[in-house]
Amino acid sequence: MTCTPALSISDVTVVTDSHGRLYAIIPDDSARRLNAASREGIDPEARGAFFESVQHPADSWTAAAVRTIFEAVLAACPEQGQDLSSGLALYRTHDGGNFRGFIVGESAWDPAARWWHEYGQHNDLISRGAMIAARGCGSRAGTCTFGD
Repeated sequence: MTCTPALSISDVTVVTDSHGRLYAIIPDDSARRLNAASREGIDPEARGAFFESVQHPADSWTAAAVRTIFEAVLAACPEQGQDLSSGLALYRTHDGGNFRGFIVGESAWDPAARWWHEYGQHNDLISRGAMIAARGCGSRAGTCTFGD
């Protein structure tokens, strides 16, 4: 995999679809890398309700990118940091939380339709949700996982 530069808040566009669901739109290279990270440790043949990726270290590019997305979402939608059901409410005080939205590469997103282009054709550019483990989780604090 090629070296993907660090993601910055200015690289992240936070939008909602017509149903009010949050999306973080990021450059395609970063989206592909996060998508690959979100699938690490998940058996592609597994069937069931919930799967979690491997834990990505707190100092990894993946965890840093997810924290940047958290910061962008909180800057664009400050209410996400206030609502305890939002998943990001504890991020400011405990450095951890959940983003329950979608992370989508720029070329897969149609801003006019507020939906992705050619649904199902850009699976390598879409990740669902991400989590950073909060302080108090021992050695796991700051690690990043993805759920599917």
